[in-house]
Amino acid sequence: MSGLQDNASGQGAGSPPSAQLEGNDNLSIPARGTTARGDRDLSSPQAAAPSSPFSAHQLKKIVFEPLDFVVQGLVPTGLTILAGLPKAGKSWLSLDMALSVSRGVGCLGERMCPKGEVLYLGLEDSDRRLQMRLEQMLGRGPAWPRGLFFKTDWPRADEGGVDLLRCWVAEATNPRLVIIDVFEKFRSQAGRQGNSYQRDYQDLAPLQALARNRGIAIVLVHHLRKTGSGGDPFERITGSTGFTGSADTIVMLDRGRAGTRLYARGRDIEDVSESVAFDTGAMCWRVVKHAEPVSLYQERDRIISLLQGSGDPMSPSAIAIALGQTSSSIRTMLSRMNERGEIQKAGRGRYTAIARAA
Repeated sequence: MSGLQDNASGQGAGSPPSAQLEGNDNLSIPARGTTARGDRDLSSPQAAAPSSPFSAHQLKKIVFEPLDFVVQGLVPTGLTILAGLPKAGKSWLSLDMALSVSRGVGCLGERMCPKGEVLYLGLEDSDRRLQMRLEQMLGRGPAWPRGLFFKTDWPRADEGGVDLLRCWVAEATNPRLVIIDVFEKFRSQAGRQGNSYQRDYQDLAPLQALARNRGIAIVLVHHLRKTGSGGDPFERITGSTGFTGSADTIVMLDRGRAGTRLYARGRDIEDVSESVAFDTGAMCWRVVKHAEPVSLYQERDRIISLLQGSGDPMSPSAIAIALGQTSSSIRTMLSRMNERGEIQKAGRGRYTAIARAA
């Protein structure tokens, strides 16, 4: 693994603890890149059983450090899925992330990236293509970053690929980001005929554990379906709910008739919804300033607006006709909206808007 970088010198020095207890309660939270058992990686199959439970009384007194972002406000440490349609520009975005983190500069024009080492697995690229893309983005003049490492071939997860990632992280001086482009060429070949939810969860769980326990971000470049339910755009990500549910953060690049939108949702971030445009001069994505806010749930908003304007409760078929959607997709959307309390049932098979308080 030392051939991947020119200054691997073992694991970096330990950071100060990421959280500590006030008072005398005996509970410590491990620093970034370490675990409660010292220097062991809990993402390994040989990891020991978890430590003893802690009480709510102890939890109240823990003082945590601020959330660690690799790309400010967009990609925290943990497992992130970056999804988009084929040829939508997601590889350009992931490469911009890699360059920004390895140089410690802004990504998407304004989201700052603390400097660190990056491993970029360009599994659909060649060395020549990567060189051409970097020339387009950086030019041939200034020195290219020493902390950005590439591989265009890598074993699949069930063929030692995850173990090799652990080795790279352990050898790097200051690992911050691993990008796998595309995930389909890395994920396990075994179990393809089994339960899709279970397979997706098993494929992502070791990567999520590695990212969390080592305090790095792992970004998996993935695909969107061309069509969806007409509701939540994140439902267009290919795979089962085990795939999206296993990720800490999901970033989506969605190109449509009105332009391209960048969406993000996660356990530790605020929802992101921005209009972006590709800068053909710098060969990177940039946020479009002064654009109108873009709703994450445009079809949901249209349903609510329709029900609010209707004097009577409406059936799914009537709503589908009014919005130009299929009855089946509208029924699915109405059921989910009703469960979330965004609309309410008014008799059998009819819906109405939630009455607003005066």
